[in-house]
Amino acid sequence: MRFYSFRRRAAGLFVAAVAGLGTAQAQIPKQRHVEAIQAQSVVWNRAFNGRDSTAFYALFSSRANLCGANGCQTTPAEVRRTMRTLWRTRPDITWMNRSQQVQVNDQSLVACENGEWTESFTHKQAPGKSQITGRYWLMWGFEDGQWRILSGIFTPLTCTGNYCRE
Repeated sequence: MRFYSFRRRAAGLFVAAVAGLGTAQAQIPKQRHVEAIQAQSVVWNRAFNGRDSTAFYALFSSRANLCGANGCQTTPAEVRRTMRTLWRTRPDITWMNRSQQVQVNDQSLVACENGEWTESFTHKQAPGKSQITGRYWLMWGFEDGQWRILSGIFTPLTCTGNYCRE
């Protein structure tokens, strides 16, 4: 009888220990997902500002869309066309996303990133430096072993310079 209750208690302790390990391990992957998304945000800044279209477009899912005050790009082809237009009409453009928060749903492998965004440029039709700042939200999805942008919203909150007076 004593042996049986000892085995039962030992089994219970083993199950509790494994459950505790599972909880600790579940937190590690979530943090790794957050770090991977933060690394992708660094890629956005470097690729956009370095005009590395291959690295930049690789950030996007095949079903991605982006929206801003001037409209939405609802296909990857439209996103590419918009970015090419920005690089052509604003040759000195810089775009910086400063991530402030990343939250991951590790069950469905989607995430939300939000932060501040700054765009500085000289527009061909509006000489002089202009700057747009605002907030952004990106929804990320885990596809083929990598985090990719599913959708994004960029909301301009301030605009200074000649471009803003058009």
